[in-house]
Amino acid sequence: MNIYVGTYQKYNNGSINGAWLDLSKFEDEEAFYTKCGEIHKDENDPEFMFQDHENIPSRLISECCLNPIVFEILNLALNDDEQEAFIEFMDNQHFYWDDIDEAHQSFTDSFRGNFDKLQDFTDQEFDELYLHEIPSHLTYVIDYDAYYHTAKHDYWISESGNVFQNN
Repeated sequence: MNIYVGTYQKYNNGSINGAWLDLSKFEDEEAFYTKCGEIHKDENDPEFMFQDHENIPSRLISECCLNPIVFEILNLALNDDEQEAFIEFMDNQHFYWDDIDEAHQSFTDSFRGNFDKLQDFTDQEFDELYLHEIPSHLTYVIDYDAYYHTAKHDYWISESGNVFQNN
């Protein structure tokens, strides 16, 4: 999660001087705002302006406000792929973002991995759950398409290929 931090005073005077900050480098909201103050120490009382951002859910940021829940998400210690999946899950499930631990548990219960398409997941799921029960001389008659059409209603896939079980 990255954010470009300028100030309203600079912007109103025709400047977009600021800096990109990687939010994972900050322990909490206080450390983040301390760094913003250091960047804009040329102003007496800078009003920070978040002019651009990457990988921050739109519900958690505006031009003048960064929701401190962003730092709670970062403290979950997810890798980049997991963080992207978590944010997609949260956006799709329309969580209120109040209890990140509860949301993370729900995510953990639902997340199945990343696949090119949903049928790739259902094929793998079938193999893991049932293939060992089928005699090897009958495996050629497995209808993976039929299993996919049955199982697809239990899952959803995001645009980036993250698969989740419906709650």
